[in-house]
Amino acid sequence: YGTPYLLSFEISKELTALVWIIGPLSGLIMQPIIGSVSDRCNSSMGRRRPFIIGGGTIVCLSMLGIAYAKDIGAWLIGFSGRANIPENIAEEVRRAATVVVIFSFYMLDFSLNAVQASCRALILDIPPLWQQQHANAWAARLSNVAMVIGYFTGFVNLVKLFPFLGDTQMKVFCLVAIFVFIVTVGMTCMMVEEKPISIDEQRNDNNSHWYYTFVHIWHALRTLSKPVQALCNVQFFAWLGWFPFLFYSTTWVSDLYFDTHPRENPESWAKGTRAGSFALLLYAIVSVISGIVLPWLVARKLCCGSFFTMKNVFTAGNLLFAICMLSTIFVSNVPVATLIVAIIGISWSVVLWIPFALVGEYITGTTLPSTPPPSIPTADAPDIITTSSINNDSNTDGLDAGMVLGVHNIYIVCPQFLVAFIAALIFRLINWVENDRHQDDKEPDQANVAWVLVFGGVMSLIATVLCRYIVEVPSVDSNDKYSNRKSTTLAQIPTTVSV
Repeated sequence: YGTPYLLSFEISKELTALVWIIGPLSGLIMQPIIGSVSDRCNSSMGRRRPFIIGGGTIVCLSMLGIAYAKDIGAWLIGFSGRANIPENIAEEVRRAATVVVIFSFYMLDFSLNAVQASCRALILDIPPLWQQQHANAWAARLSNVAMVIGYFTGFVNLVKLFPFLGDTQMKVFCLVAIFVFIVTVGMTCMMVEEKPISIDEQRNDNNSHWYYTFVHIWHALRTLSKPVQALCNVQFFAWLGWFPFLFYSTTWVSDLYFDTHPRENPESWAKGTRAGSFALLLYAIVSVISGIVLPWLVARKLCCGSFFTMKNVFTAGNLLFAICMLSTIFVSNVPVATLIVAIIGISWSVVLWIPFALVGEYITGTTLPSTPPPSIPTADAPDIITTSSINNDSNTDGLDAGMVLGVHNIYIVCPQFLVAFIAALIFRLINWVENDRHQDDKEPDQANVAWVLVFGGVMSLIATVLCRYIVEVPSVDSNDKYSNRKSTTLAQIPTTVSV
């Protein structure tokens, strides 16, 4: 809902692109800082709970600010006394509401990252090691289900269902989201029993200042192994393609809807946005189904076994996404656009699964011993050496799994900064060209968004080529004594994508 809602305040698309830069900024700043500070918190409420409650309170206030931005803007103008000047009252209210909604979006991003960092840390704090995989698997399943429910909630006419909650789709949507947020996060705070910080951890506080995180990340960036570096290169260009889609897919479908439905209709904005949300609902459903089927095919290799490798599926996923994004410039109706968005759900399931599974295999490979323990037969040694040798071609000593995952996340987050500026530049250039060519004609605005999506398709083509340089860890037999230590799935690895 973000981009269409910002556009309803008559904010230019160039500015909306810059508004979204807060996502990666909040992710890079808040998550490591909150994670590090909460590690050393000795509050009687627990290490994570104070940050969940504090951040959650700001989340709710921010969503109220977003939903009621126009009402708050009108109140601010009336309180300031400018309402006594009727000439420019509408413009003054719009400007005040714009400031409120942008500020609320910024606060929402920062506070939500604080809550997410603390909640994710609980999965590492509470369950014993043998339950980590199950805990993360359930977190992944519930996230996928929540995505489907969220898009479905945005698709239905909430004002018609809950007229007593508000007179606009955004007001009702935010109030429903706040209710669900309070219930689920409240259950977490009440049900989870946190482990108190130990005396040894308190003694080591001087060696774990939050700013050391950035020093360690810089060291890791310079000492990545070649397999991890190759994967990070793919991720950089892949997410240069994904962020335009994540930012502007709803706007693209909505603009196509407005081609045949007048914007002047009071209900046009809500209906157009619901059209985009319906496309994303189908996209979420397809991604859930694909996320079940593709891993099963890779694991079982029942047919075309030589094709269903992680490397090939990752390449195919990027190529499919590139083709869909490049085709957006030729689409002129909502049904075709909805079909394209739904198909992209296949690629989404791939990009959230294979890269993180490969990172897990690389990390596990580098941590396995080069010689077998005494209790393991010597016959297993060659397989271990083969796996480890893939990863030990660079000086990665001293880098733990968390740090490698953190560096991998940087290659995902940084493209969002670039996309924000590149999208703003594309919008400016296309508007300049269109204004020169069609000074007297009213050109459809969706061309601007389509060109940004095309840029994402070009970046995905580059990622497709780079996929062929990825190193895939040799598979092992399921009965192998080391198989449980070598195979790492997405569910085992906490991931962060701030949008």
